[in-house]
Amino acid sequence: MTPASTSLTNDNFARVRARWRSLLTLGPSPRPSDPDVIAGLERQAATARRFWSSLQTSADRAFLWPDLANPSEPGQVAESYNRLRVLALAYATPGSSLQNAPKLKADLLGALDWLSANGYNEQKTKVGNWWYWEIGIPLALNDIVILLNEALSADQISQFMGAIDHFTPVVKYTGANLVWLATIIAIRAAIVESDQKLVAARDGLSPVFRYVTSGDGFYADGSFIQHEAHPYNGGYGAALLANLSSLLYALTGSPWQVKDPNQRNVFRWIYDSFEPLIYKGAMMDLVRGREIARTTNSDHASGHGVIGSILLLSEIAPPADAAAFKSMVKGWIQADQYRDFLKTAPVPMLGLAKAVREDPSVTPPSAPVRHQAYPSMDRIVHRRPSYAFAISMSSQRIFNYESINQENLHGWYTGDGMTYLYNEDLAQYADGFWPTVDPYRLPGTTVAAVKRADGSGANYRSPSTWTGGAVLLDRFGATGMDLRAWNDLVSAKKSWFSFDDEIVALGAGISSSTPDPVETIVENRRLTSTSAPAFQVDGASKPTTLGWSELLARPTWLHLEGTGGYYFPVPTSIHALREARTGVWYDIDHLYGAKTSLSRVYLTLWIDHGINPASASYAYVLLPNQTAEATQKYASKPPIQILENSAKVQAVRQLGLGILAANFWEDTVHQVDVLTSDRAASVLLRETTASNGESVLDLAIADPTQANDGTITIEIARSAGQVLATDPGLAVSQLSPTIRLVVAVKEARGKTFQARLQVAKS
Repeated sequence: MTPASTSLTNDNFARVRARWRSLLTLGPSPRPSDPDVIAGLERQAATARRFWSSLQTSADRAFLWPDLANPSEPGQVAESYNRLRVLALAYATPGSSLQNAPKLKADLLGALDWLSANGYNEQKTKVGNWWYWEIGIPLALNDIVILLNEALSADQISQFMGAIDHFTPVVKYTGANLVWLATIIAIRAAIVESDQKLVAARDGLSPVFRYVTSGDGFYADGSFIQHEAHPYNGGYGAALLANLSSLLYALTGSPWQVKDPNQRNVFRWIYDSFEPLIYKGAMMDLVRGREIARTTNSDHASGHGVIGSILLLSEIAPPADAAAFKSMVKGWIQADQYRDFLKTAPVPMLGLAKAVREDPSVTPPSAPVRHQAYPSMDRIVHRRPSYAFAISMSSQRIFNYESINQENLHGWYTGDGMTYLYNEDLAQYADGFWPTVDPYRLPGTTVAAVKRADGSGANYRSPSTWTGGAVLLDRFGATGMDLRAWNDLVSAKKSWFSFDDEIVALGAGISSSTPDPVETIVENRRLTSTSAPAFQVDGASKPTTLGWSELLARPTWLHLEGTGGYYFPVPTSIHALREARTGVWYDIDHLYGAKTSLSRVYLTLWIDHGINPASASYAYVLLPNQTAEATQKYASKPPIQILENSAKVQAVRQLGLGILAANFWEDTVHQVDVLTSDRAASVLLRETTASNGESVLDLAIADPTQANDGTITIEIARSAGQVLATDPGLAVSQLSPTIRLVVAVKEARGKTFQARLQVAKS
């Protein structure tokens, strides 16, 4: 062990250990007599009893658990330590029915000695997955030593801590991996009372606080990337936040409290990188990577983990941020009617959560009206009070999907423009969606019906850079993706224009050389198990029986009860299918997947572009949460005009909002309506009348390719009287007879530039 610095007292280390122990047991705000805490402790004890009952305790044992019989396999060693951690929690947590149980203590100590001798010690050489040796095992072992400290001998602690120092001696790596290592080294240092190691761990966190412009980490636009080019706010980003919030809490008030001024970015992450991506307690799947395929890791479970981290941060955040965080948490806890946070959260979080829930001064935030673009990870989120709509894309910058360690084996098209609709059906993506949905027909995608092998095409980078869009007034968005699918299966220009009550989806230039049908999937919705939602076609009800299918001949509008409406501005034949689908989690995740068969009912709608389409197109409007009556009314007098839908430009006008939105696909001069662009660009233009009667133009312009090292020139066939506001980098070079704007987009990284002009009086 490294001796403690003479300038420090043992009390400093003891305080860090005590704060960490509180995070493992009853939490910073313990409520041992609270019914929910008692119930949580009993759940914890029940799991411990289950593991304890199958723990091998004989002197000649060759393993600790029959299903973890190979002490040379690091994953099994890590899981053995995880189970011992569960037993240690039950033994050490005040109020647990197994607290201080003598037999449990003896069995725990014996198991730890056996595992140290046979699975993890300083003489072992790393084999297999490095993560288990450097992160998975030491995380659990540190916690066990903190929990059992008084029961362990000095020799045992020295042996266990020596093994951790052997495999995890210094802070390295990036993103979540870096924070895991810093946490391990810091908590080990508190155990062995090493000032040097604690300082190194604290200082090793600094790279994480800084925004990055490439590779792993948090980006200024709110994106989080791990594994080089995978969006992971809700996976590795959530794990990073959980460990970082715990470590910051443990070190607060100690000589090792983090002093890096960039630490303030952690609080900004909550607003930019997490809050927009949580819908009523659920973390959106489009930022959870391969974790979507894990049996027990639903979007609500992931979201609740982030909620717990934000709760903990509210204990150490500046007052204004702490108040905002508590408001968010209260809103999510109240809104999540699918998974009750107070019935499922870890015991240490319950006291904090209950305090927030019971505090009348904490009020949930208003329902969001927000359009959030994440150009650094090719994701879009459109929020309205009654729904959220999200798009998952990919490009030359962002991989299409991740499949490693035999996980997420059917994620083939999740990054090809898959769309998500979140509404009152909070179980949509949580209740067996991923193992039962048709992975070849994910909503929003345009795909060739080619049989795919497990994990095929993972980590594919498209040759195209055009993915992204522009955001107007933080409320409206133009989004596009130049789809160049893996293995040259399909190419297409795909756009989504997001307004208040509708999302206009356009596709053009759809081509494929495969001898298989090419389809655009309008919808693939998991239906509730308690009812058979009605489906209407131009007002006529269709059968709700399973197995029903029909080619709908050129409908104008469709409506699915509980989901919303669909309007088709261009006559299009639509295939419809209502079916029960059966699947097994193991089929999509061989590492963690359960083998229990599941069955779920889906309604699927798709457009068949035929075999070898040369330049096919589509157009439809999504009307989330709209009634059948509202959908029919919309279709009878649509406020949408499609101005152009080609491989050069896709543009629409929303008459009621006064918005013109366009995606220009090429670096050539092209005009649509009153807009002309000389480069590839995404543009929105809105004209409104101010309170003084003056007309005002609001402009939003972006370079979705992020490859333009010069400028974009936009010309508008209108005259302006004066410039009211512009973002840095946007210059108005002419006000009449036309308006001309020049935007310097070099290294703008997909950022939207906005301007406001007063329209010249005619």
